[in-house]
Amino acid sequence: MPADAHALTLWADGRAVATLAHVPLDDGWSLDYDPAWGALPQAFPLSPALPLQPGAGGRPSSAVKRFVENLLPEGRALDIAATTHRVSKSNIYALITALGTETTGAFRFWPTGEVPPAVAAAPPREITRDELDARVAERDQIPLSVWDGKVRMSIAGVQDKLMVYVDRPLGDGGRLFLVEPPLASTHILKPEPGRAATPHLVVNEHYCMTLARRMKLPVAEVGIYRTPRPVLVVGRFDREVVQGGEGVRVRRLHIIDACQASDLPASFKYERNLGSGEPVRHIRDGVSFERLFDGVAQTVNKAAARLTLLRWALFQFLVGNSDAHGKNFSFFVGPEGLEPAPWYDLVSVVQYPAIDHELAMAWGDAFKLEDVTPFQMADFAKRCGVDRRLLQREGVRLAKLATEHAPKQAQADDYVDEAERAFTGQLRDFVLGQAARLTRLVTDAVKIKDEHL
Repeated sequence: MPADAHALTLWADGRAVATLAHVPLDDGWSLDYDPAWGALPQAFPLSPALPLQPGAGGRPSSAVKRFVENLLPEGRALDIAATTHRVSKSNIYALITALGTETTGAFRFWPTGEVPPAVAAAPPREITRDELDARVAERDQIPLSVWDGKVRMSIAGVQDKLMVYVDRPLGDGGRLFLVEPPLASTHILKPEPGRAATPHLVVNEHYCMTLARRMKLPVAEVGIYRTPRPVLVVGRFDREVVQGGEGVRVRRLHIIDACQASDLPASFKYERNLGSGEPVRHIRDGVSFERLFDGVAQTVNKAAARLTLLRWALFQFLVGNSDAHGKNFSFFVGPEGLEPAPWYDLVSVVQYPAIDHELAMAWGDAFKLEDVTPFQMADFAKRCGVDRRLLQREGVRLAKLATEHAPKQAQADDYVDEAERAFTGQLRDFVLGQAARLTRLVTDAVKIKDEHL
């Protein structure tokens, strides 16, 4: 490690896993795994781009930087973190130093030479319902991610979020707590944004996520917690509550998103990574369906992974999630490779006319839902290595399930007033229309001759 380098140690399950080093002036990055970690049968790398055994050229500095950058929040949340810690938001090393004790995945970033505490320094800090309601109300003045003078958000995304530990189901009197090491969070709170352009966003995401669960699709657990303002509560699938002789602990599981799996920066989460302006719209170097399906080669069960990705893509079509991008799909990382993680951030974005509905990933060459034709569906299947008969079978099956469950979910008791029920009725009608359309599209896509693609 160069003399002018700064270093952090990555820890998982009480073990030192690797050393992350950064040379500020040259913006040089390096990652070296602890030999004791690499010798374990259960050892796994941070990502496919950062293997336990590097090639002849070592682990590229740029790949290390991209992995770390993808752990940080985006948008206003990033601005808040940078301002609070008085660092530039382009200073990735400073930000991961400040926020890295509770990131997505298995690892804690800790000062080299120190050991993360095994026992909490103080009892967990509880958040009452009234306090949460007050904080949601005043978040324009005090950002929701800042509590007791400390930034409490270190997960990717642009929406307001708060990571908490929930001691038991909220419906059974569970309580919310802020987390400090060694305690890890178990849930993510996402309050209603309060923007006129996106009304009922909590209900929207709850409806789409719960519809997927009704359809037996693999999604994170969600619920609505009312302060009385609606707050979406999302169960973290990269956390596992373990009961032991010393009480309850939260085990951190390692996941990476599709940008990290593809060794791409967060700015490449959209297929048109340079935007859709006329001079650059032909450039499609970001995460596409094709690139996402390329990741199947890194998975343990390739047939199952391909089927999961196909169902994920078709469900986005059914609910109209035009913003399903490369950071909205994740994989578990293990010694043998990757496995698709449960789905999250399922939202019918097309319900909001004030938001651009260009697709984050195109179906063939179609970047608008209304432009998807049987040919574009067939083109999608060819690019992604999906048999069109499988595309038809899954498309028809999911359309039938959506037709059955969308009306039932619209009437769920989770939605408490006339406005929310009117909105879920709007979602129901859209999904029913998309289900009928998807059935026609995939049926006609099978009939297209291979030579026309």
